[in-house]
Amino acid sequence: MQLDLEIIMRIRHLVLVGALSTAVVTSGCAAPDATPSATAVTTAAGGASSAVTLTKDAAAAAMLPDAIKSSGTVRVASGVSFPPMEFFDTNNKTVLGFDADLGAALGQVLGVKFDFQNTNFDGIIGGLNAGRYDLSLTSMIDKKSRQGTVDFIDYLNSGVTFMVAKGNPKALKDKMDLCGKTVAVEKSSTGDLSVDDITAACTKAGKAAVNKLPFPDQSSAVQALQSGRADAVVALDLTLAYNVKTAPDAFEVDAKPFGTLPVGIPVPKNDPKLRDAVQAALKAVISSGTYDALLVKWNLQDQGLKDAPINTGQ
Repeated sequence: MQLDLEIIMRIRHLVLVGALSTAVVTSGCAAPDATPSATAVTTAAGGASSAVTLTKDAAAAAMLPDAIKSSGTVRVASGVSFPPMEFFDTNNKTVLGFDADLGAALGQVLGVKFDFQNTNFDGIIGGLNAGRYDLSLTSMIDKKSRQGTVDFIDYLNSGVTFMVAKGNPKALKDKMDLCGKTVAVEKSSTGDLSVDDITAACTKAGKAAVNKLPFPDQSSAVQALQSGRADAVVALDLTLAYNVKTAPDAFEVDAKPFGTLPVGIPVPKNDPKLRDAVQAALKAVISSGTYDALLVKWNLQDQGLKDAPINTGQ
């Protein structure tokens, strides 16, 4: 998982800016380890939090659970290797991106701090349900299969597609072209699940299965493509488009998205107060115009929503 919306889009050395620099890609974004534990990080003082000052909404803040009112902090789980949604600044501590900016804006409306904690994507829902985090801002797709344990406040739409090396040396244009190819994904992400669906389609068509390479974070999956270990990376279109924008001589996306899916903020099912408070805050951010400004800043206008619906994923 930040409001890099292209208003003057200052892409400050993001982790993939030197896409040809292995050291930057692999060390700048990786979660600290493969365990569910997280590393506390800070969000930038820029973006929405400095460009726009939103007024606290007393009604929305009153909905917050007592524990959060008392602590003044919302513990946010995030896999910080997914630009433009969330990525580390050059100090490997400050979180930038659309989700970071949105968290700052939501915090202003609710009168609390959104404290981003970096952890691996595949441990986030478990961490939410274990009480280690209050919610997540990390570009997670709202899927019916996830709604059994968490509720989603949807805030974007995105499609799934794949990225290849510049020049598309293996001429991969359609998802069925991935049959028999080696494909890198972030473990447990939508890209990971999508590759399983593609493999099923390949098998049904009598073709070879996709050779899936799962990694603990998105930057490692991108590095596998860059180094030639993978033929493609499957992920949400919003992050792959950003990879191409920041490293146009290294990558390209020729395939069209496989479909449009809602991106949501997951909150534990047993915490409806927090869900309703965040939904109310998101509605306030949208109505203020800040949400649209953030979409522009991070070049996500095509992915924007007009409201903050709950559990629209299928």
